[in-house]
Amino acid sequence: MNTTQKYILILIVPIAIMIFLTPFLPDKVPIHFTSSGIADGFIHKKYAFALGILPFLIYKIVKIKNNN
Repeated sequence: MNTTQKYILILIVPIAIMIFLTPFLPDKVPIHFTSSGIADGFIHKKYAFALGILPFLIYKIVKIKNNN
């Protein structure tokens, strides 16, 4: 598998999963929790699909750090 195919999989698959799951999420999705486990940060479910891009961004950051 070449690098371009890897990038596409890491970018497309999580976004597709989030788009598929978004209708089943509650209106407010917790994204941050306190040390005692209480949710204190929320986003609206229509923005939750954007979380699918995080694996790609993390991959790119790690790759950049390892190349230097």
